[in-house]
Amino acid sequence: MKPVAWVIVMTVVVLAGAAEAQTQMIGVTAGVNIANVNGIGNATTKNGVIVGAFIEDDFIGGFAIQPEILFSGKGAKTTTSNPLVTQSTWTANYVEVPILLKYDFLSLPVVPLNVDLYAGPDFAFNVASKSETTYAGLVTTTDEKGNTQPFDFNIAVGGGPNIDLGLAKVGVELRYTFGTGSAFKSGGSGNPFGDAKNGVWSIMASAAF
Repeated sequence: MKPVAWVIVMTVVVLAGAAEAQTQMIGVTAGVNIANVNGIGNATTKNGVIVGAFIEDDFIGGFAIQPEILFSGKGAKTTTSNPLVTQSTWTANYVEVPILLKYDFLSLPVVPLNVDLYAGPDFAFNVASKSETTYAGLVTTTDEKGNTQPFDFNIAVGGGPNIDLGLAKVGVELRYTFGTGSAFKSGGSGNPFGDAKNGVWSIMASAAF
């Protein structure tokens, strides 16, 4: 199925679910990404930011649907055996639309503390991409937007605790988002990341009202 068709189908599912939701909350989230790419042995992590908003639609039985819109900074670093080329860094920024199915895995009877687990598709649209190569002490920056796939279909899994403070529900979570296809177009400019897939750990804090 084409990316646009995926988005249309999932939007219809979310809207249908929202119509039947018992409770709806709007929230904001922010955190740090520990990003890398899968498929390259000498790649190391690169930090980025993740920030956005979400709607949580609760259902009977501890289940909820949570659509989000996020800005997510990804990328990776590589080192080489060439003494002149010491490091290459790939930086990519995405606007992402995850649609998560959440489950209230654990609820404490005395303290208003819940632990949620979730999983779902993540539709990522690349808005900027560049590579920086350090050669003989000099840094060269190359625009990689034309060599980066404009769309990446990801799967997001994660969870974490949250506490109901009455006026707001606050929480923290650990999430892993992995790309299902190459982040780069074939026949690119020869960047050192080749046929690699995004893989990102995210540590996030949120507040919902």
